[in-house]
Amino acid sequence: MNRDNLSINTEGAIIKTAGQIVPVLALLIPSLSFAEPHSIYGDLRYSLNNVNVTSSNLRTENNASRLGVKGSFDVSPAVSFIYHAETGLNIDSNANVLSERFYYGGIKGSLGKLVYGRISTPYKMAGLKVDPFYDTSVGAGFAGATFGLSGLTNGWSDNALSFSSAAYGDFSFNAGLYVDDSDYSNHDTNVGFTFANKNVTAGLQYLDIDETGLVANSSPDSSAVRGHIKYTVGAWSIAASLENIDVDSGSDQEYIYISTTYQLSEKLKLAASLGSVSKVSDSKDGDAINLGAFYQIFKKTNISFLFSQVDFDKRDNRNTVAIALSHKFSWTKE
Repeated sequence: MNRDNLSINTEGAIIKTAGQIVPVLALLIPSLSFAEPHSIYGDLRYSLNNVNVTSSNLRTENNASRLGVKGSFDVSPAVSFIYHAETGLNIDSNANVLSERFYYGGIKGSLGKLVYGRISTPYKMAGLKVDPFYDTSVGAGFAGATFGLSGLTNGWSDNALSFSSAAYGDFSFNAGLYVDDSDYSNHDTNVGFTFANKNVTAGLQYLDIDETGLVANSSPDSSAVRGHIKYTVGAWSIAASLENIDVDSGSDQEYIYISTTYQLSEKLKLAASLGSVSKVSDSKDGDAINLGAFYQIFKKTNISFLFSQVDFDKRDNRNTVAIALSHKFSWTKE
């Protein structure tokens, strides 16, 4: 028997087994303590859009409406089991009303958080946090990331074992492993760090993708690097994301995204962003500008007015004007 293969398979089996035990314990442990809250929440998101590519097209769209549950159970004063699951609500679809988003269980303590399940990668979240238009009609699919952020800023990754450290001064760190069920020698990894103080949040994320491409929207045999920064002072913020994706079968892909927001009043926020995509493909390269106003009608209800113009290098441009509503709700048991 090949000892190298035995070692790889054994290591993969241990990772898989540990990953399965973590969420099961998180769900079975409630008898230990009910000191922490448990919440059911949702966000209903819908929009009226005028999309112009070769002609004007008026349409309504669901902008990633969702329903979720989350909570934690105290094991000791220093350790808690945590869980979080979320499903999509397809309120305008003739297909299934519910669709899979993410779910995970894990342990949280003074050193950080360890979870297993179907999750958003830290690489993805670094992009999401600089995008004020995320999950609006500005996104190519009327949800998800805005033009200028790669596809790695969308979707959820299965069989993920992920650790996020507590803050050490102004720094925190993360490491993740994404395992292939059918071949434990294939796995993707995500490592990175974040610096955060009162005004600045910045960091670097690195993804290494194996030959099967387990991370959502990844290309097999590739690697990706994202640098990100956000500066906030008073009511104003400016943020940027720079990505380089090295695909084995082609040249390095480049994504640039810059955004700014201004809280004009307690209820009104203005936002704008610029995006650029190059060296991906003739049909995807281009530049974009996005403008938006987000107004709070009630405590948990918002209306937004959005404009997006995407100028593709080699195909028809895409202009979108949208009016969107979002209503959040929640129920918490202490």
